[in-house]
This record gives sequence, structure tokens and C-alpha cells, in this order.
Amino acid sequence: MDTRAIPTPAALAPPEGYDRGRWETAVLGSGLHRNSRVVAFVLAHYADADGRLPAGGIQHTGRLVHLAKITPKQARLSITQLETQGFISRPDMATWEAKDVVRPVALVMPARGRRPVESHTDEPS
Repeated sequence: MDTRAIPTPAALAPPEGYDRGRWETAVLGSGLHRNSRVVAFVLAHYADADGRLPAGGIQHTGRLVHLAKITPKQARLSITQLETQGFISRPDMATWEAKDVVRPVALVMPARGRRPVESHTDEPS
């Protein structure tokens, strides 16, 4: 007898708030630095249909440097800006046990009315 639980429709639904077209439109209309936009589109390209990138995926700084043609510092700043502005979410670094594996990323829609954070200030426009 099969004792596995049957998933509910809610459990099978993608995370609320992610639609790639809407997400990309929000990225384009944001005040994100151009490097952050490039990183955002790289992440979107490799994300699954639910907007998720698994732990250890392309969100690793070394992979982003290669794919987005930016420096390691620019990659780290871009990921931080995307997270700060609410375009991505990651598990808290303090609670992430696998310190040798890059944390997973979920692409999410920023909350409405969120005040934009200033873009990178140490890079020329």
C-alpha cells in the first residue's frame, strides 16, 4: 500500500507573486544599477518555472562574473541590491548550515510601495 501523502493544489502551486514577465518588467522599471539588472536577467534565465535557483547554482559569484561579464565585487553588490530591494529572497546567512554551498535564491516581486534603495555608488554610470 502506498502511504505517500497526496499533495494539495496549494502545495503544487508556484510561490505567490512570481510571474517571470511581471518580474522582468518590474526589474526594468526599477532604479536598480545596470549591473544588478544584468544579474537579475541572468538569474531569471536560469531560474525554474517557479522562479527558484537551487543551492549551489549559478548565483555563485564566480558563475555570475563569467555569465554577466562583471567583477566579483559587482556580482556581490548586485545580489545584495536585488535582495535589499525585494527582487530575490535567500535563507538568512546566520541560519544557513551549509556554509560551503551558495544559498538558494527565489525570485520574488518586491512589495508594493517599497522605497527604492540607492544604487551602487562606487561604480561609474
